[in-house]
Amino acid sequence: MADDTTPTIKKQKAEQNDPKGDVLKFVKPDMLCGEIHQISIWQPTVIIDSHMHIQSGHCATEQFVRYQGPLAPVQSGLKFSRGFIEGSGEIFGGLLTLFEWIAIKPVKQIAKVFNDKPDNPQDGYFTKNAVLDLVTMQAKSTSDIADLFIKERNNLVDNYFKNPGKCPFYMDAPYLFFSSVVMTMDMEYSHIDGYFGIRVYNPLFDEGDSIDATKPSRYWAPAHGKWVETVTRDIDGNMIPGMDLIKLRDKTVYKKIEDSAKVVLIDKLDSFKDYKKSTEKAGIIIGNCCDPQNGDLRRVSIEAAPVLMSKAETKKYENWEKQLKSTEEAVIKYPLKFLPMFHYDPRRWQFNGENVNADLITKVMGENALYLGFKMYTAQGFRPWDVRRLPTLKDFYAKCCKNGIPIMNHCTPGGARSHEDDEFFGFEHPFDIEQEEQDLRKGKDNKTYFQDNFVSPKAWEKVLEAKVELKDKDPVRLHTLRLCLAHFGGPTKPGPEWSQQIIDMITSNKYPNLYTDISSSFADEDFRNYFKELFTRKPDKEPEGKHQNDSKKGKTKKPEPLTDEQKKKLRSRILFGTDWYMVFAYGTFNGKNLWDYCTETKDWLDSFDTSLWPYFTQYNPYRFYKLETEVPRIAESIINMRRKNVYEGLEKLTPSKINDIYQEAAWVKAANSPHELYEET
Repeated sequence: MADDTTPTIKKQKAEQNDPKGDVLKFVKPDMLCGEIHQISIWQPTVIIDSHMHIQSGHCATEQFVRYQGPLAPVQSGLKFSRGFIEGSGEIFGGLLTLFEWIAIKPVKQIAKVFNDKPDNPQDGYFTKNAVLDLVTMQAKSTSDIADLFIKERNNLVDNYFKNPGKCPFYMDAPYLFFSSVVMTMDMEYSHIDGYFGIRVYNPLFDEGDSIDATKPSRYWAPAHGKWVETVTRDIDGNMIPGMDLIKLRDKTVYKKIEDSAKVVLIDKLDSFKDYKKSTEKAGIIIGNCCDPQNGDLRRVSIEAAPVLMSKAETKKYENWEKQLKSTEEAVIKYPLKFLPMFHYDPRRWQFNGENVNADLITKVMGENALYLGFKMYTAQGFRPWDVRRLPTLKDFYAKCCKNGIPIMNHCTPGGARSHEDDEFFGFEHPFDIEQEEQDLRKGKDNKTYFQDNFVSPKAWEKVLEAKVELKDKDPVRLHTLRLCLAHFGGPTKPGPEWSQQIIDMITSNKYPNLYTDISSSFADEDFRNYFKELFTRKPDKEPEGKHQNDSKKGKTKKPEPLTDEQKKKLRSRILFGTDWYMVFAYGTFNGKNLWDYCTETKDWLDSFDTSLWPYFTQYNPYRFYKLETEVPRIAESIINMRRKNVYEGLEKLTPSKINDIYQEAAWVKAANSPHELYEET
């Protein structure tokens, strides 16, 4: 009940747990002492964007770039260069921008008069079309993208969230903390050969020069098929050694070589000449894999040839080492504005010894640890429980589970999947068990095999149901793994089915730390309507089977009705995320910038349940990311790195700025505790 000073306003059922509702105070009898305490409902003061990106588009290889968009077959078949694809995209985006200025913007300007959407001060009449915005953004460096994001972020916070006229929700907040969890992206092993330690782009360095991992002289990539060594001559009669393809790739043979004494680690080679020496004959490259029984390395011969990438591509490409350095620099340049996730691809680390996962854990735990958790992207070419091909996964999951370290994994049919996704169906790893692989392929084609076994929520059930036996230690059950399946399945088929899988897994009560997020997916109108149905549809309102044919009509199938208890559980496991700047890609004329995505998402959620925004942006991220302990730890790491001048060019922190960082971290540490008390009551 409300006290005498608070007007009683009837609230809808969906808002009963709304901490920003109309009834600001209530009383509660204390059963122990008989006293009656007045409890004030508190004000949320933290906004966490739980999933976004700042990595350059040049962190992706040319093979991946060709594989994107409606012209992918043409781009891949004709082997268009990155420069040609980007230039064509800029021209196309420019034409769309002109068309939008002439035909669409006038209509939008008129529509503004009749709607109450908050105007973005940065959104002028002559802003770029979403396609042009995406193409030009991808061509920038990671450092430049980080700087641009901060400008958009400050505009959003200052002119929307801190503006009571546009967003009254935070008008009583004494302080407002807005931070973004930035996902790093290691895309260097996103092909079949990655299983054997071979990158898509393998770095080469000039002999005699000191090695800077961020600045190789060239890259080579494996070209599949049967190759033979040839010699041609230039116009002056000089011999030019080369390789000729005499048989196209059909089904590359990966053959295990039993002589383990001849194992060669690709990453230990300094030059192309050294690599050539390691091959047994022309047209064969040598990789490695780990024996799942004992962890020993085994050599593997691969029918493919090393081919040099162009100098222009070498100059454009931003490798993993450079991306990581630029991301860390942005994190310490803008203290606590970015909370980074370290991308874990087991194919990179599988040959680094049995202590490699313990070493990686130090990036997210302990002194000077800068990262919040791990980002994974199984759609780039490995299965969540791929433990025969990648035995190191068992130990990695066990360590994350025991230490409560969060893992964020991509979970939609689209996104930045491997450019060889259709070829995994026919791939045979030397350590596969034939019958198990046949069972996984049964009844599936290339596409559904990859989606179901590499990306889908169901594929993660194998992880969550597993028990890992560790050397000289008690076994670890992985059902408590802190895991977020990003994008809630997504809006494209079979995304809605995956959404239901995620709902079933969360509401089963078997996995207490399983979460999902709505990053990028909320840019799609059908997905927003689907999401609204989850929280508003009544079990007794819709006859069974009424919406069975929605998907056949091109609509997103409506979700199964949830009980109130299931809705409550689901509400507590969803994170808000923008997937900036990837949301630019949603629709030729409907791409979303940071302002649009945040303001429209909040308005949409508030239209049917005003409790969801604070849950998704504050309460749930606190639990998943353990922000009350991890933000102060990251703040300390940032200050230490700035004091040591780890990255040159950043100004020295003054005592006043150091104090500001400590104060902000202290605020984050304490800000969510009133909500925990509120939930208990």
